Amino acid sequence: MAADMGCSRVTVWKSVSELKSLGINIFSVKKKGYRLPKKISFFNIENIQRELGELNQFVNLELLNVIDSTNKYLNTSANIKPHASVVIANIQTKGKGRRGRSWQASVGESLSMSILWKFDKGASGLSGLSLVVGVAIQRLMKKIGINNSFLKWPNDLLILEGDAYFKLAGVLIELQGDLESRCSAVIGVGLNYDLSSDILKNIDQPATNIKKYLNSDMDLNQLSAMLIKEIINALSEFENNGFLSVKEEWLSYNAFKEKTISFTKSGGEIITGQIVDIENDGALKILQNNGIHETLISGEVSQQKTN
Repeated sequence: MAADMGCSRVTVWKSVSELKSLGINIFSVKKKGYRLPKKISFFNIENIQRELGELNQFVNLELLNVIDSTNKYLNTSANIKPHASVVIANIQTKGKGRRGRSWQASVGESLSMSILWKFDKGASGLSGLSLVVGVAIQRLMKKIGINNSFLKWPNDLLILEGDAYFKLAGVLIELQGDLESRCSAVIGVGLNYDLSSDILKNIDQPATNIKKYLNSDMDLNQLSAMLIKEIINALSEFENNGFLSVKEEWLSYNAFKEKTISFTKSGGEIITGQIVDIENDGALKILQNNGIHETLISGEVSQQKTN
């Protein structure tokens, strides 16, 4: 390998070590060199732009090879980035999810993307935004033939296999600005494409890969462009009509319809019951097992385990 590359063995070793530090699995083969466990899929900005078609004139697309967090990148540059800026990373070293969780993935294993959307209204007028983004991702699933996907409040995408759910995608939205004046939203999306078995084992909940369910050889570039289209369309719809325009659609995708769920509040209190509705602002309405209705705006939903 060193001879082919015109460098020393030490240089090859250092390069391999650096790639390993970024989470790329590389194996040494005695007397032969190094190998990858599988083919790596890289993002290609020209391919994504081609798939975007006319929408490419609207979005400001940026592809980064290595970044700690696409959300952090857009948050720190929101004032100078144009509306509808989209950032995709080949490697995200410190991806984050809701409730302080980390989002794990190596190169070619996940779609890690953030979108900057500048609203003409304040944060108080953005109720239900995260649910709208969840609906956008679910719409994409339907278009590419995945019919066993559902939404977990507020915006996690789950795959149902048998009687068990596996997480496929998550959304993290961070707002900047005033409650009443103009504000910006950085919308981070993480979608599992082809995570290694080691990463899947280390995730704190059952998870799966979209590649397992695709009926075609759709690559990350096509998938990225389609997801960008769906989210942009949903955001435009939200700006014009609010969450109410997709409320019934979200309810139709509810993973836990007519099922008993546990809801962990921010303070740690756990209540059980059934989801009976979503309020017009995106809040979750639960009928508790004790017969009391409660409306919740933050917390964690999980299916009630049965003995």
